[in-house]
Amino acid sequence: MPQLYLQSSNSMASPLETVQALLQSSTRLPYCTGSVPLDATNSTLFYQFGDLKAELIDFANATDKQLKKLANACQPATFGLGQKDVLDESYRKAGKMDAAAFATHFSPLQLGVVDTIVDSLFQGHRDSKGVCAELYKLNVYGPGAFFKAHVDTPRSDKMFGSLVIILPTTHTGGSLIFRHQGNEWFFDSAKAVNEEPTPHAAFVAFFSDVEHEVCEVTSGNRVTLTYNLYFVDSPITARVTLSEDKAETDLKAAISALIRDPQLLPDGGILGFGLSHVYPFKVDKTAISDLKKCLKGSDATIKRVCDALSLRHSLMALYREEYRSVGVLLPKFANFGMEQIEEGLVQYLQYMKGSIVVKDPNADGTNDDDYGDDDSEDYESDDGEGERDPKGPKTIVWAKPLTKANEFKSAYIHYGNEASLDYAYGEVCLVVELPPAGQRQ
Repeated sequence: MPQLYLQSSNSMASPLETVQALLQSSTRLPYCTGSVPLDATNSTLFYQFGDLKAELIDFANATDKQLKKLANACQPATFGLGQKDVLDESYRKAGKMDAAAFATHFSPLQLGVVDTIVDSLFQGHRDSKGVCAELYKLNVYGPGAFFKAHVDTPRSDKMFGSLVIILPTTHTGGSLIFRHQGNEWFFDSAKAVNEEPTPHAAFVAFFSDVEHEVCEVTSGNRVTLTYNLYFVDSPITARVTLSEDKAETDLKAAISALIRDPQLLPDGGILGFGLSHVYPFKVDKTAISDLKKCLKGSDATIKRVCDALSLRHSLMALYREEYRSVGVLLPKFANFGMEQIEEGLVQYLQYMKGSIVVKDPNADGTNDDDYGDDDSEDYESDDGEGERDPKGPKTIVWAKPLTKANEFKSAYIHYGNEASLDYAYGEVCLVVELPPAGQRQ
């Protein structure tokens, strides 16, 4: 299981401060590592070299000559930049071989690597979804090879991470450095494969939004297999859900106490949680509700706690104008089309189906006391009619601040004295709708 860092909270803190402290001070590692033994059934690899000639290499006892031949069969490795593959050896220097050019009996599923990923990155909770490891590439990092800090680009909205298998070759250097939300971790992959008395492959799995780099290899050849990690609709193997860990138990108790606190939103309102991890979505295609199936790490923990406490929660897009404390929560991304918006963004979006107008009393910016006082006529959006809330906006309190991890912007046409292009900025977050304190249990 990944290591968990948790500072004790102040016993005199309010229920809200206790929850905020737990969420801020607990850091689950966004990666996991391990090793698996190799034998004759999983240590061999066939690859194409020259005129369709097949070569065989056994990583249980690969020679320097065989590794050099494998390196020569590789192409220079590129990296993704925007929508393009770029070759720049000042940023990445390595060899690569596409999955179509080699074959291996190494199976992360059969060797229990996938189970370890589920246990470590998702604490054994899969919510009826499975994990699939799809072979992507082979890479060879020879002396002087490296890959500077980067973040992987998810290849679909179901991809949540990467798995790297480091095969047992004698080499030095090539360690991995991971960075996420101001934290940094170091994994010495060469030591992981070299310290075993028998042939073992080391592995590391990490979330897609984690920045990582491969340090320079100083000697030998570092050979890796990379797999893309995807969610699948049903579990591949039968799993037993792990028991709740102490950090999750503490968080559940703290949120339960917070909900019962009459000082929290006494008239009802919204309890908000910013998301720690980045999720792949497109505002013109993705249904926000679908992202709930893909929550990772601490985001998934918050969802599980809300489920356990039977709290009414959902993922929503928060739209807010710059320097404004009032915003609008929507259950799906707004489709502005070519319609010209004459009023303010909040006044426009408040009529969309499922909208919740919210006011953050702690936000910097205009107080927005004039919300709802415009003279605009009732508006019927493409999403259905909305009605002005006679009680005004609901107060939102952030148990976990917005992180900018899932910010987005959408263009729309604003009409003042003349039409101009403007942008609506928003962020996906998890929110809990709370009734007045007297109605909460």
